Amino acid sequence: MSKAPASVEFRNVTKAYGQVVAVDDVSFVIPPANLVTLLGPSGCGKTTCLRMIAGLEMATKGQIVIGGKDVTHLSAADRDVSMVFQSYALFPHMSVLDNAAYGPSVQGVPKERARELAMEKLTMLGLNGMEHRLPSELSGGQQQRVAIARALVLEPQVLLFDEPLSNLDAKLRRRVREEIRELQPTL
Repeated sequence: MSKAPASVEFRNVTKAYGQVVAVDDVSFVIPPANLVTLLGPSGCGKTTCLRMIAGLEMATKGQIVIGGKDVTHLSAADRDVSMVFQSYALFPHMSVLDNAAYGPSVQGVPKERARELAMEKLTMLGLNGMEHRLPSELSGGQQQRVAIARALVLEPQVLLFDEPLSNLDAKLRRRVREEIRELQPTL
């Protein structure tokens, strides 16, 4: 059962690491089901904002609201958010299918059902027939799609990408960018 996409709101959010302020009094609202890009130079706080939305970093000040719920002090496990990292963060010893099924498996979904859900997302992303391969046997674009499948299989209300195309060559970057745009209405 799919969940509805959620809005994301920052209310005067600040993140400091000791004396270093990485994000300073940031406020914004992203309506549900919108594709938004954070642009800025390296070190300006884009990844820190994403990590705070995901619950991987806690805000020093301010409030983070997802779907109308204050999640500022909730752990990552208690937020309905998935994140695709720049490094893809695939488990090298696990097959494509097991990588994609990992999230539901650790959430207690029976193994066969988790694999069914993962196979649906892998097929949607054009990876059927590759489910028994290891990540090292895939191209960069295929690895990226496995990481996306692993995030999508949880059917999160919010899906975050942290520089998901930076490790791809220009041609593949254009193709994967279009694939992400095509996915957006289904999120």
